[in-house]
Amino acid sequence: MKRAVVAAIGFVVVGCCVGIPQAAADNPACTASMCAFLSPSRNISCEINYKRDPGISDEAYCQTNSPPQSAHLSTGGVVTSCTGVSCVGNPGEGTPTLAYDQTAGVGPFSCTSKPDGITCTTSASHGFTISNAGITPIG
Repeated sequence: MKRAVVAAIGFVVVGCCVGIPQAAADNPACTASMCAFLSPSRNISCEINYKRDPGISDEAYCQTNSPPQSAHLSTGGVVTSCTGVSCVGNPGEGTPTLAYDQTAGVGPFSCTSKPDGITCTTSASHGFTISNAGITPIG
């Protein structure tokens, strides 16, 4: 009986991850309509939403814990930034890490993790880079 249970668990684990295409990401941080991830330093957290729910804006959003700041990127390429503790929240429990030199994206949004920060852009190459040094608009 114990062997059957182990075999069944092994099948479920393998079956859930093999042969199923992932969303536009280099890791399992994305679904078809959203991505959520942390930088390897865990100081930056991001979420990308695209056609997720009528009540949720289509945007890329990132924040740093230190210093407390955030940036929003609309589908039109408009960057809105905010500084201070009222601008940040907590990432979801179990949020995966996006390794350095990896990219995650949904719809027109793409975010790349680098040792010096995370850069998020639209397909029109407008966006921002966020790091502990600040937020730099692109485009």
